[in-house]
Amino acid sequence: MHDLILSWIRTAVPAAAGSLIAWLTTKGIDVDAEEAAALILAVGGACTALYQVVVSTLQRRWPVVGVLLGSTKVPVYRAGRREGVHGDLPLHRL
Repeated sequence: MHDLILSWIRTAVPAAAGSLIAWLTTKGIDVDAEEAAALILAVGGACTALYQVVVSTLQRRWPVVGVLLGSTKVPVYRAGRREGVHGDLPLHRL
């Protein structure tokens, strides 16, 4: 799998998991809609970061845990390598 796509997956999965955890955590808390949105965003950010850190740390010891990030494969970034959908085009041509 292309490393760029792999990195997107390994970013989106923790974001979705963190959002779900935040939503479940805030269920049952009686606040108005505006406060609920702010609460979910704040808790969601913390849950996403915590999820990413915990799963990445556990993956170093037990590689199979990486499936909780969407893939057990870790993207490899090499110096001088241009990646992306338009990696062969200079920015002024996009």
